[in-house]
Amino acid sequence: MKLISSLMLILLLGTVSSSIAFANEMKYNHNSITIAEVKEQVNFKVLVPKKVPKEWTLEIKTRDYKEGNLSSIRLHYMDENDENLILGIEERKVSKRVISQLEEEFSEGEKIKINDVPAYYQEWANGGKELNGKIVTGGLLTWIEDETYVQMDSSSLSKDEMVELARTFR
Repeated sequence: MKLISSLMLILLLGTVSSSIAFANEMKYNHNSITIAEVKEQVNFKVLVPKKVPKEWTLEIKTRDYKEGNLSSIRLHYMDENDENLILGIEERKVSKRVISQLEEEFSEGEKIKINDVPAYYQEWANGGKELNGKIVTGGLLTWIEDETYVQMDSSSLSKDEMVELARTFR
């Protein structure tokens, strides 16, 4: 019985791990700048999910330069056909004086712990309703870690899926 349980666990883990890719193996689309290149051009810690489904692709959008560095980045995780945005992540540096102001702004949401940091989740106002033939799920998940403001948004991932993914950010 113990042998069968062990084999089942190995098979389960093999199935789960085969559908997950690590961020450094990410498929980029539209000749996007890479995570490594972004890290060289910003003055804040870039946080990325370490485990994403293999079929997702990534396009990174950048914003204005400020004092020689990019002021913010936006990661667009798309489906394998590059047709639908599955997850958006915005990141930028925030100063210590702005942190409390921002935390007050998004503290109306449900408080969740992400890697020992308080995070706040807000469901979309139209959550559960149909839009373009699909049921809207997800919402916004926001936190500040090491002076990096992070905001995840999705209308196709559930709250639980977003939180699980956020906990893999490094």
